[in-house]
Amino acid sequence: MSHRTPLLPAFLAATHLIAAAPASAQTPPAPPLIQVARNTRVSADSFSRPLVEPHIAVSPRNPDHLVVATIVSKAIDVSGDDGYCAVFTTFDGGRSWSAHAFAQALGCADPWVAIGLNGWAYAVVLGTREDQSGRGNGLFFFRSEDGGRTWAHEPTFFPGSHDRPAVSVDATAGRLGGRVYVVSGVLRQMAGKLRPSVFVARSSDRGRTFEEPVHVVPSNLNLNSNNGVVLSDGTLVIPYTEFQRNIDGFTQGGLLERRQTWVVTSVDGGERFSVPLFVSQTCGPGHKTLAVDGSAGRFRDRLYFVCSTPERNGTYLYFSGDGGERWSDAVRVDRQTEANDQRRNPAVAVNREGVVGVAWYDRRDDPARQCQHMYFSASLDGGATFLPEVRVTGAPSCPSTPRNGAAAERWPMGSDYGALVAGPGGLFHVLWADSRNGIYQLWTATLTVPATAR
Repeated sequence: MSHRTPLLPAFLAATHLIAAAPASAQTPPAPPLIQVARNTRVSADSFSRPLVEPHIAVSPRNPDHLVVATIVSKAIDVSGDDGYCAVFTTFDGGRSWSAHAFAQALGCADPWVAIGLNGWAYAVVLGTREDQSGRGNGLFFFRSEDGGRTWAHEPTFFPGSHDRPAVSVDATAGRLGGRVYVVSGVLRQMAGKLRPSVFVARSSDRGRTFEEPVHVVPSNLNLNSNNGVVLSDGTLVIPYTEFQRNIDGFTQGGLLERRQTWVVTSVDGGERFSVPLFVSQTCGPGHKTLAVDGSAGRFRDRLYFVCSTPERNGTYLYFSGDGGERWSDAVRVDRQTEANDQRRNPAVAVNREGVVGVAWYDRRDDPARQCQHMYFSASLDGGATFLPEVRVTGAPSCPSTPRNGAAAERWPMGSDYGALVAGPGGLFHVLWADSRNGIYQLWTATLTVPATAR
């Protein structure tokens, strides 16, 4: 199956700023603490299917080079269609985009992308492979040696019951620099028992080949893994959350009253891992993300972990300055309002100045709690405090539309996780699935925390 889309329209060049409070004639208006650029669309008008579950990556050396991955949901009027995944790539800061479909991964889900120091692009997705031996589920790894213009025809396939995959690249200058890591949660049989594990595949030749994967089995509890990050000395840090006891083969029962989040670390390129290091037991359901401060500032190598509250009405952040050994108490990122606000899928990133950014989907502005906006906040002091949050989106996204169909039920927020990245120029890029035009399309905005706010 092959899918092609035309080059996408240019980004709008103009931006608007969040308006400052009125000031007297004698006092010039204070600059806004967070500047939000005008919303721009990544996907073309001609894209007739809902685009959901997006993720974004930016080159660590070229701020104009971005790669976006998404699920192209199944067509409403085509029976037997499983949908597919696609990537959009720009080298001019979003003025033009090219598109590529990953047709090899049938029923594709959970796309994640990354870009290495050399400009190579990587993507991992879940899906089903069909070959002479039949159909099998697993994880697909795709590589593009020209940054997303073309992709290797044959992906690397890791069979198994994977979930929530992510790809990370070691961007350090040490002996492990350039190493590529693929992480997921997986269920497998071990000595006749069903064991959840953190799956880690590692490549020392920039994704061309992979060594035998490592399975980290911290306990007999079911778990969700999250994205790994790499410290300046090459240490790999991977978070995961335990959420279920095995009382029925990890199907429906046995959910824990309190989810437990941990990290494991590796100093030898993902061959051996530390004991589990405890983070928190106050995170709720939904995806969590980890980021590291790669700046040269005073918080260099500080880890930041974000999650939603158990009621999904707020966003917490935890930080660690010693490689995950000790973690702070929860820091509230957003302003607490009504108890029934829905705030989900937070994502965290750190820019070159050490500013910590957090973005999330938020339904506070709709009394019926059916439509959402994207919100963003930033910390200038290593996660200890956060600036007042700002609304990123210029129009509400209301998912329940005829053109979205079943996609609105499966992805009521447009995604199961957030998409935020910081470019080498210091800008934050927020990406989201937006239904303002009656169908989920991909939209983005750049955000700046000016030096005058520091």
